Amino acid sequence: MADLVYGNANIIMQSASRLLTRRRIREMVAAPDRAGVLAVLAECGYQTDLLDDTALLHAERVKTLNTFLELCSDPYLATAVTALDQMTESNALAQFATIANAVPHLKNAAIRKYFTTLADLTNVRTYYKGGQTMVAGGTRTGKDLNLFPDLTVDAIQSAIDARLDALAAVDKDDIFQPNPLFWWYHQKQKEFTVVKTILAGKRFGYDAATLRTSLRGLYEQFV
Repeated sequence: MADLVYGNANIIMQSASRLLTRRRIREMVAAPDRAGVLAVLAECGYQTDLLDDTALLHAERVKTLNTFLELCSDPYLATAVTALDQMTESNALAQFATIANAVPHLKNAAIRKYFTTLADLTNVRTYYKGGQTMVAGGTRTGKDLNLFPDLTVDAIQSAIDARLDALAAVDKDDIFQPNPLFWWYHQKQKEFTVVKTILAGKRFGYDAATLRTSLRGLYEQFV
């Protein structure tokens, strides 16, 4: 329990000072060039002396996973998050199988539900795309996958993101549970999407209005 409390206290302090916020997103969007974006990212602890955007994001992703594994006291949660972190389109089936094997051993009900829901919603996406190959770990099959019959494609993605965000945020302030660390990891994944979008926009010379449009639906997920 001491290790869990220490890890949560550590990550809560990092979250307060280094996670991306709406203010920081606004500053990056308004920045006249890449240097202005990097100045904000430096506040968030990113390694900003890398010239390539891909290398910058990769370095922060690696640091995020390593921090999670260092502070995580549950080996099954570490296995599940590692599989999630290393998931690609080509290895998704194998990685979801690894997660499905670890999930029954997780003691925290909200995090178990997160991973089960993630598998279900991944299969929901496949269903709406007309695919047949479903990932392991979900509970929905057949017509139960028609979860959003009245929504557009964009609205479906927003609904999926909202469900996962809500599950990741359960007990995020309870230092006696693994939830604060898991919430932090989930927030970092959302952060990477925003940072990648802004860096690409600056590279292609998008103005602030165009960038704000590109971030619609993402910006609102930050405080």
